[in-house]
Amino acid sequence: MAGHRLRDYPYWRDQAPLRDIGEGGPLPENADVVVVGAGYSGLSVALHLARAGRDVVVIDQDRPGEHASTQNFGAVGRTIRHKFTAVAEEVGLPTAVRIFQEAQGWLDYTADFVEREQIECGFTRNGRLYGAHTPEAYEAMARDMEIHQKHMPVDTVMIPRAEQHKALCSEDFFGAQYLRDVGLLHPGRYHAGLLDRALAAGARVFGKCRADGFEHASDGHVVTTPRGAIRSKELVLCTNAATGSHHPLLRYFRRRMIPIHSWTLVTEPVDDATIRAAMPNGAMQLDTTLLYTGIRAIDQDKRILLTAQHLFDHPDAESAARACLAQATERMPALANVRADYCWVGTFALTFDWLPHIGKDPKTGVHYQVGMVGTGVPAAGYLGWKLANRILGKPEGETVFADRPYPTRPFYNGNPRWILPYMREYYRWRDNGAWRRALAKHGRQPAPSPAA
Repeated sequence: MAGHRLRDYPYWRDQAPLRDIGEGGPLPENADVVVVGAGYSGLSVALHLARAGRDVVVIDQDRPGEHASTQNFGAVGRTIRHKFTAVAEEVGLPTAVRIFQEAQGWLDYTADFVEREQIECGFTRNGRLYGAHTPEAYEAMARDMEIHQKHMPVDTVMIPRAEQHKALCSEDFFGAQYLRDVGLLHPGRYHAGLLDRALAAGARVFGKCRADGFEHASDGHVVTTPRGAIRSKELVLCTNAATGSHHPLLRYFRRRMIPIHSWTLVTEPVDDATIRAAMPNGAMQLDTTLLYTGIRAIDQDKRILLTAQHLFDHPDAESAARACLAQATERMPALANVRADYCWVGTFALTFDWLPHIGKDPKTGVHYQVGMVGTGVPAAGYLGWKLANRILGKPEGETVFADRPYPTRPFYNGNPRWILPYMREYYRWRDNGAWRRALAKHGRQPAPSPAA
Protein backbone atom coordinates (compact mmCIF):
# COMPACT_ATOMS: atom_id res chain seq x y z
CA MET A 1 0.00 0.00 0.00
CA ALA A 2 3.02 2.26 -0.43
CA GLY A 3 2.15 5.64 -1.89
CA HIS A 4 -1.54 5.19 -1.12
CA ARG A 5 -3.23 7.11 1.68
CA LEU A 6 -5.48 4.69 3.50
CA ARG A 7 -8.63 6.24 4.91
CA ASP A 8 -9.01 5.23 8.55
CA TYR A 9 -12.73 5.99 8.96
CA PRO A 10 -15.86 4.11 7.84
CA TYR A 11 -16.49 4.10 4.11
CA TRP A 12 -20.19 4.77 4.74
CA ARG A 13 -19.52 8.25 6.08
CA ASP A 14 -18.33 9.59 2.73
CA GLN A 15 -21.83 8.97 1.29
CA ALA A 16 -23.71 9.79 4.52
CA PRO A 17 -21.60 12.20 6.60
CA LEU A 18 -22.21 12.43 10.33
CA ARG A 19 -24.07 15.60 11.27
CA ASP A 20 -23.45 18.14 13.99
CA ILE A 21 -26.93 18.38 15.45
CA GLY A 22 -27.98 20.28 18.55
CA GLU A 23 -24.44 20.88 19.73
CA GLY A 24 -24.97 24.48 20.79
CA GLY A 25 -27.16 25.96 23.50
CA PRO A 26 -28.86 24.50 26.53
CA LEU A 27 -31.16 21.52 26.73
CA PRO A 28 -34.88 21.98 27.32
CA GLU A 29 -35.81 21.64 30.96
CA ASN A 30 -38.55 19.05 30.44
CA ALA A 31 -39.69 16.33 28.05
CA ASP A 32 -42.07 13.42 28.08
CA VAL A 33 -39.26 11.03 27.20
CA VAL A 34 -35.47 11.34 27.22
CA VAL A 35 -33.60 8.79 25.09
CA VAL A 36 -29.86 8.35 25.73
CA GLY A 37 -28.15 7.24 22.54
CA ALA A 38 -28.80 8.36 18.96
CA GLY A 39 -27.96 5.19 17.06
CA TYR A 40 -30.46 2.89 15.36
CA SER A 41 -32.08 1.85 18.66
CA GLY A 42 -32.51 5.30 20.17
CA LEU A 43 -33.75 6.90 16.97
CA SER A 44 -36.25 4.09 16.36
CA VAL A 45 -37.69 4.51 19.87
CA ALA A 46 -37.77 8.29 19.42
CA LEU A 47 -39.40 8.14 15.98
CA HIS A 48 -42.30 5.96 17.05
CA LEU A 49 -42.90 7.84 20.31
CA ALA A 50 -42.80 11.22 18.56
CA ARG A 51 -45.29 10.03 15.95
CA ALA A 52 -47.56 8.99 18.82
CA GLY A 53 -47.50 12.57 20.11
CA ARG A 54 -44.84 12.31 22.82
CA ASP A 55 -42.35 15.12 23.38
CA VAL A 56 -39.05 13.28 22.89
CA VAL A 57 -35.48 14.48 23.45
CA VAL A 58 -32.54 12.33 22.30
CA ILE A 59 -29.04 13.00 23.64
CA ASP A 60 -25.77 11.42 22.57
CA GLN A 61 -22.24 11.83 23.90
CA ASP A 62 -20.95 12.12 20.33
CA ARG A 63 -22.49 12.89 16.96
CA PRO A 64 -25.60 10.81 16.18
CA GLY A 65 -24.58 7.47 14.69
CA GLU A 66 -20.88 7.90 15.43
CA HIS A 67 -20.47 4.42 16.90
CA ALA A 68 -21.80 1.03 15.77
CA SER A 69 -24.57 2.42 13.56
CA THR A 70 -22.06 3.65 10.98
CA GLN A 71 -19.19 1.24 11.71
CA ASN A 72 -20.89 -2.04 10.87
CA PHE A 73 -21.02 -4.52 8.00
CA GLY A 74 -24.51 -3.58 6.82
CA ALA A 75 -25.88 -7.13 7.09
CA VAL A 76 -29.65 -7.50 7.49
CA GLY A 77 -30.33 -11.00 8.73
CA ARG A 78 -32.49 -13.17 10.96
CA THR A 79 -29.81 -15.09 12.78
CA ILE A 80 -29.45 -15.70 16.50
CA ARG A 81 -25.87 -16.26 17.60
CA HIS A 82 -26.62 -19.74 18.95
CA LYS A 83 -28.14 -22.52 16.85
CA PHE A 84 -31.85 -23.30 17.09
CA THR A 85 -31.21 -26.57 18.91
CA ALA A 86 -28.89 -24.91 21.45
CA VAL A 87 -31.45 -22.21 22.20
CA ALA A 88 -34.22 -24.81 22.51
CA GLU A 89 -32.13 -26.81 24.95
CA GLU A 90 -31.47 -23.67 27.01
CA VAL A 91 -34.93 -22.08 27.13
CA GLY A 92 -37.30 -24.79 25.90
CA LEU A 93 -38.75 -25.44 22.45
CA PRO A 94 -41.78 -23.07 22.60
CA THR A 95 -39.63 -20.10 23.68
CA ALA A 96 -36.97 -20.96 21.11
CA VAL A 97 -39.59 -20.93 18.35
CA ARG A 98 -40.77 -17.50 19.53
CA ILE A 99 -37.19 -16.21 19.56
CA PHE A 100 -36.51 -17.32 16.00
CA GLN A 101 -39.91 -16.11 14.81
CA GLU A 102 -39.03 -12.65 16.09
CA ALA A 103 -35.62 -12.85 14.43
CA GLN A 104 -37.51 -13.45 11.18
CA GLY A 105 -39.73 -10.58 12.26
CA TRP A 106 -36.91 -8.08 12.52
CA LEU A 107 -35.74 -8.95 9.00
CA ASP A 108 -39.24 -8.49 7.58
CA TYR A 109 -39.82 -5.35 9.67
CA THR A 110 -36.66 -3.75 8.30
CA ALA A 111 -37.53 -4.58 4.70
CA ASP A 112 -41.04 -3.15 5.16
CA PHE A 113 -39.79 -0.08 7.07
CA VAL A 114 -37.20 0.84 4.43
CA GLU A 115 -39.80 0.50 1.66
CA ARG A 116 -42.59 2.30 3.52
CA GLU A 117 -40.37 5.17 4.63
CA GLN A 118 -38.63 5.33 1.23
CA ILE A 119 -35.15 5.31 2.76
CA GLU A 120 -32.59 5.11 -0.04
CA CYS A 121 -30.07 2.80 1.58
CA GLY A 122 -29.54 0.13 -1.09
CA PHE A 123 -31.42 -2.59 0.76
CA THR A 124 -31.45 -5.86 -1.17
CA ARG A 125 -32.12 -9.50 -0.28
CA ASN A 126 -29.07 -11.04 -1.92
CA GLY A 127 -28.60 -13.88 0.58
CA ARG A 128 -25.86 -15.00 2.93
CA LEU A 129 -23.54 -18.02 2.91
CA TYR A 130 -21.84 -19.69 5.86
CA GLY A 131 -18.91 -21.77 4.61
CA ALA A 132 -18.22 -24.79 6.83
CA HIS A 133 -14.59 -24.96 7.95
CA THR A 134 -14.81 -28.69 8.72
CA PRO A 135 -17.10 -31.57 7.69
CA GLU A 136 -18.33 -31.68 11.29
CA ALA A 137 -19.34 -28.00 11.10
CA TYR A 138 -21.35 -28.73 7.95
CA GLU A 139 -23.08 -31.73 9.54
CA ALA A 140 -23.88 -29.71 12.67
CA MET A 141 -25.50 -26.98 10.57
CA ALA A 142 -27.43 -29.54 8.55
CA ARG A 143 -28.77 -31.35 11.64
CA ASP A 144 -29.74 -28.09 13.29
CA MET A 145 -31.47 -26.85 10.14
CA GLU A 146 -33.47 -30.06 9.81
CA ILE A 147 -34.90 -29.55 13.31
CA HIS A 148 -35.32 -25.82 12.73
CA GLN A 149 -37.31 -26.41 9.54
CA LYS A 150 -39.53 -28.93 11.31
CA HIS A 151 -40.64 -26.42 13.96
CA MET A 152 -40.28 -23.16 12.02
CA PRO A 153 -39.77 -23.21 8.24
CA VAL A 154 -37.23 -20.73 6.89
CA ASP A 155 -35.78 -20.01 3.45
CA THR A 156 -32.47 -21.78 4.06
CA VAL A 157 -30.81 -24.63 2.17
CA MET A 158 -27.63 -26.64 2.59
CA ILE A 159 -25.09 -26.74 -0.25
CA PRO A 160 -22.85 -29.84 -0.22
CA ARG A 161 -19.15 -29.57 -0.89
CA ALA A 162 -19.46 -31.01 -4.39
CA GLU A 163 -21.67 -28.08 -5.39
CA GLN A 164 -20.15 -25.24 -3.39
CA HIS A 165 -18.10 -23.89 -6.31
CA LYS A 166 -21.33 -22.38 -7.64
CA ALA A 167 -21.58 -20.15 -4.57
CA LEU A 168 -18.24 -19.95 -2.73
CA CYS A 169 -14.93 -18.61 -3.95
CA SER A 170 -12.75 -21.15 -2.13
CA GLU A 171 -12.15 -24.89 -2.32
CA ASP A 172 -11.13 -24.94 1.35
CA PHE A 173 -14.70 -25.18 2.68
CA PHE A 174 -16.69 -28.34 3.30
CA GLY A 175 -20.09 -27.18 2.06
CA ALA A 176 -22.19 -24.21 3.08
CA GLN A 177 -25.49 -23.06 4.50
CA TYR A 178 -27.35 -20.57 2.29
CA LEU A 179 -29.87 -18.16 3.80
CA ARG A 180 -31.64 -17.00 0.66
CA ASP A 181 -33.98 -14.32 2.04
CA VAL A 182 -31.56 -12.16 4.07
CA GLY A 183 -29.80 -9.11 2.72
CA LEU A 184 -27.71 -6.03 3.26
CA LEU A 185 -27.88 -2.26 3.11
CA HIS A 186 -25.81 0.92 3.39
CA PRO A 187 -25.71 1.45 7.17
CA GLY A 188 -24.79 5.14 6.95
CA ARG A 189 -27.72 5.99 4.71
CA TYR A 190 -30.06 3.84 6.81
CA HIS A 191 -29.05 5.76 9.94
CA ALA A 192 -29.39 9.09 8.11
CA GLY A 193 -32.89 8.09 7.04
CA LEU A 194 -33.86 7.20 10.60
CA LEU A 195 -32.47 10.51 11.86
CA ASP A 196 -34.32 12.53 9.22
CA ARG A 197 -37.62 10.87 10.03
CA ALA A 198 -37.19 11.21 13.79
CA LEU A 199 -36.49 14.93 13.37
CA ALA A 200 -39.43 15.34 11.00
CA ALA A 201 -41.69 13.65 13.57
CA GLY A 202 -40.71 16.29 16.14
CA ALA A 203 -38.02 14.51 18.16
CA ARG A 204 -35.28 16.89 19.30
CA VAL A 205 -31.75 15.48 18.98
CA PHE A 206 -28.70 16.85 20.81
CA GLY A 207 -25.23 15.63 19.92
CA LYS A 208 -22.08 16.13 22.02
CA CYS A 209 -24.22 15.94 25.15
CA ARG A 210 -23.13 13.18 27.50
CA ALA A 211 -25.45 11.90 30.20
CA ASP A 212 -23.35 12.35 33.34
CA GLY A 213 -25.87 11.50 36.04
CA PHE A 214 -29.33 10.11 36.66
CA GLU A 215 -31.88 10.61 39.42
CA HIS A 216 -35.08 8.63 39.69
CA ALA A 217 -38.33 9.25 41.53
CA SER A 218 -41.92 8.07 41.38
CA ASP A 219 -42.86 10.98 39.11
CA GLY A 220 -39.98 10.67 36.65
CA HIS A 221 -36.28 11.06 36.05
CA VAL A 222 -33.64 13.78 35.93
CA VAL A 223 -30.66 13.45 33.59
CA THR A 224 -27.72 15.76 34.20
CA THR A 225 -25.40 16.77 31.38
CA PRO A 226 -22.64 19.37 30.88
CA ARG A 227 -25.32 21.55 29.25
CA GLY A 228 -27.85 21.39 32.04
CA ALA A 229 -30.37 18.98 33.52
CA ILE A 230 -33.51 17.69 31.88
CA ARG A 231 -36.52 16.14 33.61
CA SER A 232 -38.71 13.51 31.94
CA LYS A 233 -41.55 11.16 32.70
CA GLU A 234 -39.75 8.28 30.97
CA LEU A 235 -36.05 7.56 30.45
CA VAL A 236 -34.73 5.17 27.78
CA LEU A 237 -31.15 3.88 27.66
CA CYS A 238 -29.95 2.89 24.17
CA THR A 239 -26.17 3.04 24.49
CA ASN A 240 -25.23 -0.58 23.68
CA ALA A 241 -21.44 -1.10 23.35
CA ALA A 242 -20.79 2.61 24.02
CA THR A 243 -22.28 2.32 27.53
CA GLY A 244 -19.94 4.09 29.95
CA SER A 245 -18.94 3.25 33.50
CA HIS A 246 -19.12 6.69 35.12
CA HIS A 247 -22.46 6.13 36.87
CA PRO A 248 -23.96 3.17 38.78
CA LEU A 249 -26.85 2.86 36.30
CA LEU A 250 -24.42 2.55 33.39
CA ARG A 251 -22.15 0.18 35.29
CA TYR A 252 -25.11 -2.12 35.92
CA PHE A 253 -25.64 -2.60 32.18
CA ARG A 254 -21.98 -2.55 31.27
CA ARG A 255 -21.42 -5.57 33.52
CA ARG A 256 -23.93 -7.46 31.39
CA MET A 257 -22.20 -6.89 28.07
CA ILE A 258 -18.92 -7.94 26.49
CA PRO A 259 -17.63 -5.29 24.07
CA ILE A 260 -15.98 -7.01 21.07
CA HIS A 261 -13.96 -5.14 18.48
CA SER A 262 -13.25 -6.10 14.89
CA TRP A 263 -11.78 -4.46 11.82
CA THR A 264 -13.52 -3.68 8.55
CA LEU A 265 -11.84 -2.99 5.23
CA VAL A 266 -13.19 -1.65 1.95
CA THR A 267 -11.19 -2.13 -1.21
CA GLU A 268 -10.51 0.26 -4.01
CA PRO A 269 -12.96 -0.18 -6.92
CA VAL A 270 -12.48 -3.53 -8.65
CA ASP A 271 -13.73 -5.02 -11.90
CA ASP A 272 -16.80 -7.20 -12.25
CA ALA A 273 -14.69 -10.32 -12.77
CA THR A 274 -13.07 -9.91 -9.36
CA ILE A 275 -16.44 -9.49 -7.66
CA ARG A 276 -17.83 -12.56 -9.46
CA ALA A 277 -14.75 -14.60 -8.53
CA ALA A 278 -15.03 -13.58 -4.89
CA MET A 279 -18.83 -14.01 -4.66
CA PRO A 280 -19.97 -16.33 -7.46
CA ASN A 281 -23.69 -16.06 -6.67
CA GLY A 282 -23.58 -12.50 -5.31
CA ALA A 283 -24.33 -13.44 -1.69
CA MET A 284 -22.28 -12.18 1.21
CA GLN A 285 -20.04 -14.86 2.70
CA LEU A 286 -18.96 -15.78 6.21
CA ASP A 287 -17.48 -18.94 7.70
CA THR A 288 -18.19 -21.07 10.74
CA THR A 289 -15.11 -20.14 12.78
CA LEU A 290 -15.60 -17.83 15.75
CA LEU A 291 -12.96 -15.42 14.43
CA TYR A 292 -14.63 -15.45 11.04
CA THR A 293 -13.92 -13.60 7.82
CA GLY A 294 -16.87 -11.94 6.11
CA ILE A 295 -17.11 -10.39 2.65
CA ARG A 296 -19.81 -8.55 0.75
CA ALA A 297 -19.99 -6.43 -2.37
CA ILE A 298 -20.76 -2.72 -2.40
CA ASP A 299 -22.45 -2.81 -5.77
CA GLN A 300 -22.97 0.87 -6.48
CA ASP A 301 -19.23 1.56 -6.09
CA LYS A 302 -17.82 -1.78 -7.36
CA ARG A 303 -15.94 -2.44 -4.13
CA ILE A 304 -15.56 -5.40 -1.79
CA LEU A 305 -15.96 -5.05 1.94
CA LEU A 306 -14.43 -7.56 4.31
CA THR A 307 -14.55 -7.84 8.06
CA ALA A 308 -11.88 -9.73 9.98
CA GLN A 309 -9.36 -9.57 12.82
CA HIS A 310 -11.90 -9.91 15.63
CA LEU A 311 -10.29 -9.18 19.02
CA PHE A 312 -6.99 -8.13 17.43
CA ASP A 313 -5.33 -4.87 18.44
CA HIS A 314 -3.38 -3.02 15.76
CA PRO A 315 -1.40 0.19 16.19
CA ASP A 316 -2.93 1.80 13.11
CA ALA A 317 -5.23 1.19 10.16
CA GLU A 318 -2.35 0.36 7.81
CA SER A 319 -1.22 -2.64 9.85
CA ALA A 320 -4.83 -3.70 10.40
CA ALA A 321 -5.51 -3.58 6.65
CA ARG A 322 -2.52 -5.80 5.92
CA ALA A 323 -3.67 -8.30 8.52
CA CYS A 324 -7.26 -8.28 7.24
CA LEU A 325 -6.16 -8.92 3.67
CA ALA A 326 -3.79 -11.68 4.77
CA GLN A 327 -6.58 -13.37 6.73
CA ALA A 328 -9.00 -13.10 3.81
CA THR A 329 -6.68 -14.21 1.03
CA GLU A 330 -5.57 -17.28 2.98
CA ARG A 331 -8.93 -18.85 2.10
CA MET A 332 -10.16 -16.56 -0.68
CA PRO A 333 -7.47 -16.34 -3.38
CA ALA A 334 -9.69 -14.14 -5.55
CA LEU A 335 -8.83 -11.29 -3.17
CA ALA A 336 -5.06 -11.66 -3.60
CA ASN A 337 -4.60 -8.52 -5.71
CA VAL A 338 -7.14 -6.12 -4.20
CA ARG A 339 -5.99 -2.95 -2.45
CA ALA A 340 -7.42 -1.43 0.69
CA ASP A 341 -8.93 2.05 0.47
CA TYR A 342 -10.64 2.25 3.90
CA CYS A 343 -9.99 0.42 7.17
CA TRP A 344 -11.53 1.06 10.58
CA VAL A 345 -12.25 -0.61 13.91
CA GLY A 346 -15.74 -0.96 15.36
CA THR A 347 -17.17 -2.38 18.57
CA PHE A 348 -20.32 -4.41 19.16
CA ALA A 349 -21.74 -5.90 22.35
CA LEU A 350 -22.28 -9.55 23.17
CA THR A 351 -24.35 -10.71 26.12
CA PHE A 352 -23.67 -13.71 28.32
CA ASP A 353 -26.80 -15.49 27.09
CA TRP A 354 -26.16 -14.47 23.45
CA LEU A 355 -29.59 -12.82 23.15
CA PRO A 356 -30.58 -9.15 22.75
CA HIS A 357 -32.28 -7.48 25.70
CA ILE A 358 -34.92 -4.81 26.17
CA GLY A 359 -37.08 -4.06 29.16
CA LYS A 360 -37.70 -1.85 32.18
CA ASP A 361 -35.38 -1.91 35.17
CA PRO A 362 -37.59 -2.54 38.22
CA LYS A 363 -35.36 -0.57 40.60
CA THR A 364 -35.10 2.67 38.65
CA GLY A 365 -37.96 2.47 36.14
CA VAL A 366 -35.49 3.06 33.30
CA HIS A 367 -36.37 1.48 29.95
CA TYR A 368 -33.42 -0.09 28.15
CA GLN A 369 -32.40 -1.55 24.82
CA VAL A 370 -28.83 -2.57 25.51
CA GLY A 371 -26.86 -5.62 24.31
CA MET A 372 -27.70 -6.26 20.67
CA VAL A 373 -25.32 -9.22 20.13
CA GLY A 374 -24.22 -8.14 16.66
CA THR A 375 -27.77 -8.26 15.28
CA GLY A 376 -28.02 -4.49 15.45
CA VAL A 377 -28.96 -3.34 11.93
CA PRO A 378 -32.35 -5.10 11.70
CA ALA A 379 -32.94 -5.91 15.38
CA ALA A 380 -32.29 -2.38 16.66
CA GLY A 381 -35.05 -0.77 14.62
CA TYR A 382 -37.49 -3.60 15.29
CA LEU A 383 -36.85 -3.71 19.04
CA GLY A 384 -36.92 0.09 19.18
CA TRP A 385 -40.44 -0.09 17.71
CA LYS A 386 -41.32 -2.74 20.28
CA LEU A 387 -39.94 -0.67 23.15
CA ALA A 388 -41.83 2.44 22.02
CA ASN A 389 -45.05 0.44 21.97
CA ARG A 390 -44.32 -0.90 25.45
CA ILE A 391 -43.97 2.67 26.73
CA LEU A 392 -47.23 3.59 24.97
CA GLY A 393 -48.99 0.59 26.52
CA LYS A 394 -49.83 -0.96 23.15
CA PRO A 395 -50.08 -4.72 22.54
CA GLU A 396 -47.60 -4.39 19.66
CA GLY A 397 -44.93 -4.00 22.34
CA GLU A 398 -45.09 -7.67 23.30
CA THR A 399 -41.78 -9.43 22.60
CA VAL A 400 -40.00 -12.51 23.88
CA PHE A 401 -36.86 -10.41 24.40
CA ALA A 402 -38.41 -8.09 26.99
CA ASP A 403 -37.63 -8.29 30.71
CA ARG A 404 -35.70 -11.53 30.45
CA PRO A 405 -33.13 -12.32 33.15
CA TYR A 406 -30.03 -10.32 32.21
CA PRO A 407 -27.02 -12.33 33.38
CA THR A 408 -23.51 -11.24 34.23
CA ARG A 409 -20.57 -13.08 35.82
CA PRO A 410 -18.99 -12.80 39.28
CA PHE A 411 -16.17 -10.24 39.42
CA TYR A 412 -16.83 -9.05 35.86
CA ASN A 413 -16.71 -5.24 35.72
CA GLY A 414 -17.59 -4.68 32.08
CA ASN A 415 -14.02 -4.41 30.85
CA PRO A 416 -12.86 -7.67 29.24
CA ARG A 417 -9.64 -6.28 27.76
CA TRP A 418 -7.38 -8.41 29.93
CA ILE A 419 -9.03 -11.66 28.84
CA LEU A 420 -9.63 -10.92 25.14
CA PRO A 421 -6.08 -11.78 23.94
CA TYR A 422 -6.35 -15.20 25.62
CA MET A 423 -9.80 -15.77 24.07
CA ARG A 424 -8.48 -14.73 20.67
CA GLU A 425 -5.50 -17.06 20.76
CA TYR A 426 -7.58 -19.97 22.01
CA TYR A 427 -10.23 -19.53 19.30
CA ARG A 428 -7.58 -19.08 16.62
CA TRP A 429 -5.70 -22.21 17.77
CA ARG A 430 -8.89 -24.26 17.96
CA ASP A 431 -10.51 -23.17 14.70
CA ASN A 432 -7.38 -23.04 12.52
CA GLY A 433 -6.17 -26.37 13.87
CA ALA A 434 -9.49 -28.03 13.08
CA TRP A 435 -9.50 -26.48 9.60
CA ARG A 436 -5.94 -27.62 8.84
CA ARG A 437 -6.66 -31.16 10.04
CA ALA A 438 -9.81 -31.33 7.93
CA LEU A 439 -7.97 -30.20 4.80
CA ALA A 440 -5.13 -32.63 5.45
CA LYS A 441 -7.58 -35.51 5.87
CA HIS A 442 -10.04 -34.74 3.11
CA GLY A 443 -7.93 -32.73 0.66
CA ARG A 444 -9.12 -30.12 -1.76
CA GLN A 445 -12.01 -30.72 -4.06
CA PRO A 446 -11.03 -31.25 -7.71
CA ALA A 447 -11.62 -28.23 -9.89
CA PRO A 448 -15.09 -28.33 -11.49
CA SER A 449 -15.34 -29.00 -15.20
CA PRO A 450 -16.16 -26.05 -17.48
CA ALA A 451 -19.69 -27.43 -17.89
CA ALA A 452 -20.33 -27.50 -14.12
